[in-house]
Amino acid sequence: MKNRKGTAGGGVLDADAELSQITAEQAGKAKRGRPFQPGQSGNPAGRPKGSKNRVKELCAELLQDESEAIVRKVIAMAKEGKPFALRLCVERLFPVQASRDRSVVIELPPLEKASDLVAGAAAVIQAAASGEISLSEANDVMKLLDTERKAIETQDISVRLEAIEARQRIESGEAAPTLGARVRRILVREDDGL
Repeated sequence: MKNRKGTAGGGVLDADAELSQITAEQAGKAKRGRPFQPGQSGNPAGRPKGSKNRVKELCAELLQDESEAIVRKVIAMAKEGKPFALRLCVERLFPVQASRDRSVVIELPPLEKASDLVAGAAAVIQAAASGEISLSEANDVMKLLDTERKAIETQDISVRLEAIEARQRIESGEAAPTLGARVRRILVREDDGL
């Protein structure tokens, strides 16, 4: 049988087989994924943090004296009806973020306990359905209500934990700490079987 070079025997084919076997073995041993430890750079002498981009600095220097004239020209082109100039002016003068950050006025009931949040959510949904606020604004307010729910639940869990610890201290004969009104109410409710 002839190999690639036309000689009989192993020659190049054997070398190719050995090479593929070696690379397969090395591939199994090589580290895959991230080759560097966390906090270790591939180029430790690389660009320092906080360094400024030289191209941006050069552009800023070149435009510094002409910036007012350029802005006036773009505004003049926008007034002439040039679409790209209009879009550029609108994007710079009225950024998208500004419309997202406008304040939203919704009449919400007092939110003192987790069950009050149901009425609050209903008020937000009603405001969105009637067109008082947009759906994205309603979504943002609902996220705030969810954050309020988590805060209320965390506070309730903390008070309940204090009540359990106080009850355990009382039952074990330790000196009872002064209990707050909320803790006393929870203890009374538990005694009543609620």
